[in-house]
Amino acid sequence: MVGRWMKRGASLLWATARTVALMLGWCVAAAAAPQGLVEAVRSPDARAESGADRGGELWRAGDREGAVAAWVDALERAQTGGAPPAERARIAYNLGVAAAERGEPMRSVAWFEAALRAAPRLDDAHFNVGLARADAGLGPRTGDGLAESLEAAARTVTPAESEWLAVLGAVLFAGAGLLEALRGGRLAGRLLLVVAAAQPLLLAPLALHLSERGAEPFMVIETGGVPLRAAPEDGAKRVGSLPAGTVVSYLDQLPGWTKIRFDGEARWVASDSLFALRL
Repeated sequence: MVGRWMKRGASLLWATARTVALMLGWCVAAAAAPQGLVEAVRSPDARAESGADRGGELWRAGDREGAVAAWVDALERAQTGGAPPAERARIAYNLGVAAAERGEPMRSVAWFEAALRAAPRLDDAHFNVGLARADAGLGPRTGDGLAESLEAAARTVTPAESEWLAVLGAVLFAGAGLLEALRGGRLAGRLLLVVAAAQPLLLAPLALHLSERGAEPFMVIETGGVPLRAAPEDGAKRVGSLPAGTVVSYLDQLPGWTKIRFDGEARWVASDSLFALRL
């Protein structure tokens, strides 16, 4: 009887592990799914009062400036009203499309990046940010190294999903450990090794989101880059520079100047050269 229960437990653990692997594979595949630069998407009818649908109507009618104004207003209302991240991401995506059409590739990149921060698996944004980066003369969104690839995969998981993955990893590890302790044998030992090996993948998204918790990411949108200053004034000592597309953490702000952290150092840059990525 105990042996039968152990076999069923092992089968359940294997099935769960396979499900997690398929989920992670789908996340990565969704992030890379190519979709053309499409017309701005509509917002759900339930959020029509936010003004997002009005922006879509103006866009299709050819009133580009009116559409942008409506979407900016809708985004402000969505932020203050606590609208779901997916809703805010749709509006940011629309603004990214509009910026690309206006010939503002760096601002378009920033809007798409902001959309992906809110909804990591927004397929069109993943492809369009690559087009916008190419138009802006930037390189690929992530590097070719292992660390960059793992970070890109981890970003396809939302903060809430990362917590569930971490809990699932703990449950799988505890279950596999209990099975190995009660039954032993080659199968149970291999199962424990597989579950242990999967822990970094299951915990990586949570570690990434925890490391960024409380930080406000900003992107450099000045096409030629931006100089770093030791103090918030034009005549202050220049202590380096940041190329376009660099993401930094916000620390403080004064009129016309923003204090940021980059590579562990606090520096000042002109505020109009930065774009807030957190919606």
